[in-house]
Amino acid sequence: MRLPLFIAFRYLFSKKKVNAINVITSIAMLGFGVGAFAMIVILSTLNGFEKILELTINKYDPEITITSSGQKTFYYTDALKAKITTLEEVQNVAQALEEKVVVKYDQHQEIGRIKGVSENFESAKLDSLIILGNYNLGDSTQYYGVFGGGLSRKLNLFPGSPELVTIFVPRRDVDYNSLNPMASLSAGYLRASGIFTVNEEKDNETFITSLGFAQKLLTYPGAISSLEISLKSGADATKVKEELKKTLGRSWVVKTRRELNEMIYKIVSSEKWFTFAILALVLVISSFNIFGSLIMLVLDKKKDIGILKSMGIQERTIRRVFLWQGSYIAILGGGVGIVLASILVICQQQFGWLQLENAIVDAYPVKLIWTDILLTFGTVSILGYLISLYPAHKAAMTQINKIN
Repeated sequence: MRLPLFIAFRYLFSKKKVNAINVITSIAMLGFGVGAFAMIVILSTLNGFEKILELTINKYDPEITITSSGQKTFYYTDALKAKITTLEEVQNVAQALEEKVVVKYDQHQEIGRIKGVSENFESAKLDSLIILGNYNLGDSTQYYGVFGGGLSRKLNLFPGSPELVTIFVPRRDVDYNSLNPMASLSAGYLRASGIFTVNEEKDNETFITSLGFAQKLLTYPGAISSLEISLKSGADATKVKEELKKTLGRSWVVKTRRELNEMIYKIVSSEKWFTFAILALVLVISSFNIFGSLIMLVLDKKKDIGILKSMGIQERTIRRVFLWQGSYIAILGGGVGIVLASILVICQQQFGWLQLENAIVDAYPVKLIWTDILLTFGTVSILGYLISLYPAHKAAMTQINKIN
């Protein structure tokens, strides 16, 4: 086993009769190095943005959400409360009521989603997502709301805006009156206290206000649409979810934070694999340089192959020499690229050399994951081996009587 490795290593660095072989080999190494470098950097960048996305989602969405199966709203009864709060892992249970409404400010009118929350809603998590103003839902004398960045931009609404925001929604307790359409609508008024940003979907339609205002506007006295549960530190959300499902029964839908944002995570994962496929294709194209280099090397080393066969070296040993030759080119080039990219990503993580302006984070987000390193190294190694199969086979099949 050592003989093929030794011969392949010598061939890699020895001077060839045809200088073009050295040039093509260097180009092949450079191609694999650049490809592996780009793969690590881009995958780490996608990991960084996924981490930022997860942090923002964690600050907005609860760890567990409970809704009624088949019913839009329900009541938070003492019996339901007892079943939930008996679990030791549960730290807080906030009530929420959400519904589509029409939001009007000045001459601007948009479809939005009102989210009324109870007083024990954990606003501290939302504070870091507020980019203008502050978290203030007001009281019974004056209602306030915290608006998503996209919705506020479409309404031209900011904290401190002079006019009241009008919220319309069709009344459930009266029939539509074509002669007086406004009589069929329930209207509420509030002011903007802050602007927050989470993701495009929520930013463009959601605003948060008090539960009392939402229940009054939507004519759902005492009713809610979901329960938002916060867990104690170290609690496993998946295990708590299963316990709640057993306790509450089939009449209730219990979802974790990740399940609530399943589509977003799928999109991020798909983008990462799509990017990996494109970069892998670049490495495939670069691997043809190895193919050309090995074919020329086989022609250049025909005399050496003949001598080795005359000495009794078997064909499989000759084949391994050139398989290792191609693998060396891919592994050395790709390995250097992986090392340089890893150093760059780690430095960006530690020192934040590349800065961002007007963003949630100051530095460009990156996150180096060891599985990405293994995946990149494995891709480089496999491509180097596969592209070397035909040249290695051709070298092994070279007949001694055909060698000049």
